[in-house]
Amino acid sequence: MNWRGRPLTSHEVIVQSIAATTTRTGPRVMAELDTNTYPTGVQIGDAEMAALPLTRHAFHGDWNYAPHTQPCPAVPATRAPQKPAPESDHAFLSDPALTGMSRQQLSDLTDTLALDGDVKRGRPPRLAFPDQVLAAVLHLRVALTAEPLAVLFDSSRTAMHRTLLKITRLLKTHSIVISPAATPPSALTALQARVRAQTGNPNSKIKTTC
Repeated sequence: MNWRGRPLTSHEVIVQSIAATTTRTGPRVMAELDTNTYPTGVQIGDAEMAALPLTRHAFHGDWNYAPHTQPCPAVPATRAPQKPAPESDHAFLSDPALTGMSRQQLSDLTDTLALDGDVKRGRPPRLAFPDQVLAAVLHLRVALTAEPLAVLFDSSRTAMHRTLLKITRLLKTHSIVISPAATPPSALTALQARVRAQTGNPNSKIKTTC
């Protein structure tokens, strides 16, 4: 049944129900039955999602986004990405040229936010708390979106969205402002190379919210 309780007894009824959808602003909905056969169980990886030309909305970016028409590069499925050691990752991503603060200042910021945000109950998060803070700093400082951050931190896009919301709220609670960089730092070029290396796709490009 559909949301009105109408039995969906055939494909024709389903298509007609979709086509009858209206809104207050007047857009028309067109629907037709696609009789092609498609494989099931296909999964889309985070690297492929990161390459999609989308601008995500501030409210529930997982669901609300605007697609763009430029073609996105294909991500090779057969080549496994090579991931650097976590220690070198953190040192690379915490470069003061990217974060706008010294590593000691970043550590102090992490300690401050950990008082409220580093909760030890429930299922452990995918990212350690220092990496959560670092990801949020990069998001706010150089406008990196969740997709490339998920690749850089070996996380999922959905988990990264949750992380950014969580740390942003903590920063607001503590009245801490991470000012955006006036101009894109040159270190973004190195980040671009890192995303390419970790996705195995030479055409991957970092998307920012700018």
